[in-house]
Amino acid sequence: MPVNKPELARDTDAREILALYRAATEAAKRTGHSHWDEDYPSEETIRADLKGGYLYVWREDGNIVAAITYMHPDDLDGIGVSWTPVERAVEACRFCLSPTLQGKGRAKAFFLGGIELLREQGVQAMRYLCAKDNAAAYRIYTGVGHRQLEDTEQHGIDFYSFEALL
Repeated sequence: MPVNKPELARDTDAREILALYRAATEAAKRTGHSHWDEDYPSEETIRADLKGGYLYVWREDGNIVAAITYMHPDDLDGIGVSWTPVERAVEACRFCLSPTLQGKGRAKAFFLGGIELLREQGVQAMRYLCAKDNAAAYRIYTGVGHRQLEDTEQHGIDFYSFEALL
């Protein structure tokens, strides 16, 4: 399956991204492992990510089918994880795939396409957390061979931490 890179989301994408987040939230709730709800991620979260230039999307046939946020990793500093010191790191968060594409290997392909984009942008490390009860995400992240670091807890949720040196 070809790996394709995401593109920077546009302000006009906000409603479609919110609909993607809501559809993924509902699908995850049916399997019993969602920490997302009707309040998070919110339209305000999307607008902040758009304003910061952090939100990226994948499109197929003109429709957004996946999204991810690549932001400054400030929120991950001081949480007890021994990140590798680098000049340019990003935190990857809110990775979301349309429920119609889940379970088909597409998440891994999109995730790897995002990493290729980050390499092209000169990013040296990507850091991210994975909720311990999200087995599907854990399979993706361990399947791409990223370093698993210390476990941590944020907002009452237990997480695995991962780092990819690019």
